[in-house]
Amino acid sequence: MSSGITVDDECKNAFQDLKVTHDYKFVLFKISDDNKAIIVDTTSLGPYEDMEKVNPAEKDAKLAARKAAKEKLSQKPELEIYESFVKMLPENECRYAVYDFAYHKDGSDRNKILFYAWSPDTAKIKNKMVYASSKDSLRKSLIGVAQDVQATDLEEASYEAALDRVLRTAR
Repeated sequence: MSSGITVDDECKNAFQDLKVTHDYKFVLFKISDDNKAIIVDTTSLGPYEDMEKVNPAEKDAKLAARKAAKEKLSQKPELEIYESFVKMLPENECRYAVYDFAYHKDGSDRNKILFYAWSPDTAKIKNKMVYASSKDSLRKSLIGVAQDVQATDLEEASYEAALDRVLRTAR
């Protein structure tokens, strides 16, 4: 079932920044206040800024700031980054997210991109219904996601649950 809510191009751009250039560890998405589009809520580096739309005079400085923030984030342990991601999931509202999950298996470091549909038990029914009916339009636009995660509480969104999920399907 489709809700008629569109996916903003910035969602696709932010996902490409996560997948291709690894600018972000995670990106959170939400439905706009007017219920017309899925938009970027925030990223692992803070508010999203599409570099294609930045004033050319400011672009170099903004790219340098993004690179410095990315370098600082890369120094943190995976568990710490993941826990900061989970803390950003709202207690009473739904969200979508993608997370570039890093793990170690068979002597090598690996990554899988996880797609999250966060629908907490405490969210309003209407909020859950709108997010459930809009999920497919976002999910289909994010080419390269390895696994989907449906989480309704913090245990289902925990690092341990994500690690267990990726290890069960890793080759």
